[in-house]
Amino acid sequence: MTEIATQPVVITITLPTNEGEQATLLIQRGDLAHMRQFAYANLDDVASILHEAANSLTLIENDPPLISEVPPPASKAAVKPERNPEPQEPTIEVPLKKGSATIKISHLRITGGETDAAAYRHAVLIAGKLIDGGLWDGKTPISIDDVYTVGKKMKHLSDKELSLFTLKDFVQTCTVADVLLTQNEVSE
Repeated sequence: MTEIATQPVVITITLPTNEGEQATLLIQRGDLAHMRQFAYANLDDVASILHEAANSLTLIENDPPLISEVPPPASKAAVKPERNPEPQEPTIEVPLKKGSATIKISHLRITGGETDAAAYRHAVLIAGKLIDGGLWDGKTPISIDDVYTVGKKMKHLSDKELSLFTLKDFVQTCTVADVLLTQNEVSE
C-alpha cells in the first residue's frame, strides 16, 4: 500500500468540442486506474466528476483486483503447422433488391434449354427474384428447365405477386444426391 501511495496520480480528461456530448476521465496511480464517461454540460461538472473518480480510485487501491500473470507465448517450434482446409465449393453473388446473397454454384443448375454464359447470367437474376419474393432461401439446390421461359413467366410479377406462387411453379428443387450425381458426371 505504501508503494502505491508514493506514486503520483495521473488524471486525463478528454472534453468534447460541443457541450452536452460525452467526456472521458481517466485517473491512474501506478498499475491501478479508474475510467468513466460523463455528459459534459459545463466546467462545474468536471469538479464533481473528479471528486467521484478520486473516491473510486481509493476504493480500487484498498481492494485491488487479482490479476494472474499472462502465460508466455508458445515457442514457434511447439506450434503445430495448420492443415490446409479442404477447398470450398465455388459461390456466386446473386444481386437482390437490397444487397446481394452468396449461394453455392451447385445450388443453381440449368437442366434444359440454352446453357451458355448469357443463360447463366439470366439464371442468377431469376434466383435473385426468387429470393426477393420469398420463394427460395438460396440453400436448397434448384434446377431451371428453360431459363428464358421462366424469365418470361416472372418478368411482370412483383415480389408480392410472387408470394402467391410456390417455388415449384418456376423451378424444380433438387436433393443433395442429385447435385452430387451431376458433379460426378461432369468430373468423369
